[in-house]
Amino acid sequence: MVKKPEKKTDLKISGMTCASCASTIEKSLLNLEGVSKALVNLGTETASVEYDQDKVKINDLNKAVTDAGYEVINEKAVIKIGGMTCAMCVKTNEEALKKLDGVVSVNVNLGAEKAYVTYN
Repeated sequence: MVKKPEKKTDLKISGMTCASCASTIEKSLLNLEGVSKALVNLGTETASVEYDQDKVKINDLNKAVTDAGYEVINEKAVIKIGGMTCAMCVKTNEEALKKLDGVVSVNVNLGAEKAYVTYN
């Protein structure tokens, strides 16, 4: 089996006030099995993380930051999806959207013909 390349993501973080905060977040992220690199920038309030997507999911990264006492800032989007007719359409769209980089959660509503996406 071919190993997938490491995934890279940037997390927007709030609550940091000093270099010690950045160091705490880096340590928390690096303690996750599968995270190979974590660089936190206090000035831009971001964490750049490289990880093995077979071992770590974006929600694991978010939890590591919140467990360290800080908050990950996620964005939300509502996407209009026409043509869905059944629960399988909902499942197919949810699975496709969850594969996109940075997607934290997806909820597709068949009746409203919309996808509610949380991402960072």
